[in-house]
This record gives sequence, structure tokens and C-alpha cells, in this order.
Amino acid sequence: MTQPSYEIVPYRDELLYQVVILQHYLWGGNPDVNVAHFKWKYCDNPYSERPLGIVALHDGKVVGFRGYFAMKWHIPWRQSQFIVLTPTDTTVHPDHRMAGLSVAMGNMAMEEYEPQYRVFLNSSASKKSTPGYVKMGFVPLTEKRQMRRYNPLTLMATKYLLMLKKKAKIREIGIETGKFGNIEVAAKPRPAEMAAVISEQKYTCGKIRLLQDEEFFKWRFNSLRSRHIFFYQEMGNKITAYVVLGLYRGNVWQGDIVDYGANNVEALGEIIQFIAKMRQVDILSIYSETLDDEFLRVLTENGFKENSLFERRKTEQQGLLSYLVRPVKKDCAESDWYLGEYDIRNIANWELKGVCVA
Repeated sequence: MTQPSYEIVPYRDELLYQVVILQHYLWGGNPDVNVAHFKWKYCDNPYSERPLGIVALHDGKVVGFRGYFAMKWHIPWRQSQFIVLTPTDTTVHPDHRMAGLSVAMGNMAMEEYEPQYRVFLNSSASKKSTPGYVKMGFVPLTEKRQMRRYNPLTLMATKYLLMLKKKAKIREIGIETGKFGNIEVAAKPRPAEMAAVISEQKYTCGKIRLLQDEEFFKWRFNSLRSRHIFFYQEMGNKITAYVVLGLYRGNVWQGDIVDYGANNVEALGEIIQFIAKMRQVDILSIYSETLDDEFLRVLTENGFKENSLFERRKTEQQGLLSYLVRPVKKDCAESDWYLGEYDIRNIANWELKGVCVA
């Protein structure tokens, strides 16, 4: 596919370092870490045979990239498995923006991936980028919303500093690992045991869910650009529940509950209570669009609230991020929007966690 003075082509290995240099506009940071992150995300991904991405070239040089993050999903009740592609890491060099390259790369992806894949799920469309996706035929699935719990001491200190018009000094976070009663705090996943927890969960309704087997857990949390802490609740020598916290440093330390699993909601509640009482993290958050009623109750009982002041201000400034879906097929019929009897445009048919986000 060509645009005037541009060539739109599938990613190939010899373009790796050019693509990573371009990603500096999105990722920033250490080039060596970014190379390792790219290799983890695209080259080591167990759900694709090759790195999935589309590149825009200008005079043979990379000026645009759109990656496709592959993960395996399933419908447990139907024993059905399939790969979902998440468009991600879309970057265009500043000198070449407003030239339609993002949409051109997206259209090329439909042609390139149609023979092998069925569904695109965009997990981070902004108010600014959504029109481009709608132009490519994506349908808004739902807006991303969070429940948050604030450390009261942090709120008091922040208010005081705002009154003084000073910036808070960010402390270094130190979450102690080890055993605390029947809860273990660890820096690494326990893939086989986490997968066993997921496999033993009892589902009350059919949904499209991420397939979280041992292979998934061995790979998913290996990015050098992310920091995760793992909380396990044990009975005897067996894990009965786990929570994965992604740690992010901004003006304060935020911990996002990106993944969780349990045989029963009470076990999850015990971990949530433990994390809240630690008070090491200033803000705890979790995406709340598809949480079940029992887990919502547990979170509410532990001080999590929707539509916080922080979220309202962020929405006013940036708008809410959205999930959008589309069949990979470029010219799609009504039947292409269905996986069996499940309409992919209906949020009620999905279970979405933070770990689903690319």
C-alpha cells in the first residue's frame, strides 16, 4: 500500500532499531530498555509466529509504526479459543503527522491479518484518536472507568502542599516481600499455581475471557518497563487467590490492580484488605467496567469509589479512554461481528481486566 511519498508495509526484523528509535516519542526512557520491551512484547509473544506491526516508510526510513499485541482469548462454556489483536504503540514522527499515516497503517493491518485473525480490540483509544478508529470501522464498546481508593494521609499532605502551591517530593516506594500470615508478597509470578486458580474458577455466565494458562503467566509479566508486585493467599500449600499490582510513579505512587483470580470472593477480599492496610501505595485503582457484583461489593467495602474527584478532573481535561472493537476482516458482514452467539459489540459479553491492556 502506498500514500503520496510514503510506503505502508508490514514490519520486518531489519527495521527493529528504527522502530524503537521512533518509539522514543511514545515510550521515552532508556533505549536499551525499550529494545528489550519491544522484543518481549512482539518478538517473544507466544501468540504470534512473528512480530505483528505495520510500518510507514518515507524515502526508506521509518516514520510511522502501529503494533498489534496478540493475546489468546476464549469462551469457556464453548471450549472456543482465538487470538485477539490489540492495536497499540501507534507513533508517527512529528514531521509526518496529519498525513493520514495512522489510518493507512490500520487499513493495511486489516488486509495483512485477515487470513489468520478474527478480532481487533483497542484498549486505549483517546478522545483525539477515536474518530480515526471509527473511520476504520471500529465500534465503541465502552468507556474505561476506574474505581479508586486513596491513602488518607496522602490526601491530607497533597491538599496542604496545594495550598502552599508546592510540589510533593516523591518518596521511593518499598513494598516488603515475604510471608505475612497466610498472604505472601512476592516480586515474581507463580505461573503454574496462578493458572490453576484461574482454571478452578466457577463461572455463572458465559463471557469472552482472556485465556490465562501457565504459558500466559510465564510470559506476560516479563516487561522491563513495568513493575509488578504479586499477592498470594494460601491455604495449606495451595494458592486460593492472587492479586497483581502494577506500580506507577507520577506525582504520587499508584497501584493498579491489573489481574486477579480466586476460588471465592472472600479470599480476594482478604488480599484487598491486606493491600489497603499496608498504606505503601498512595492510590489504588482498578478498571471497573466488567467487574461482577460480588467483587464490586468487596471493593466498595474496602473504600474503593467510582467517579472520584481525580477521575472527574481527568475526564474534563482529556476525556475518558475507550474500548473499541472490529472484525479483522476489511469488508465485514453482520455475521463477522459474532463469535458463535456472542456479539463482540456488546460489553456484557466481555470480561476485561487491566492485564488485557497492551
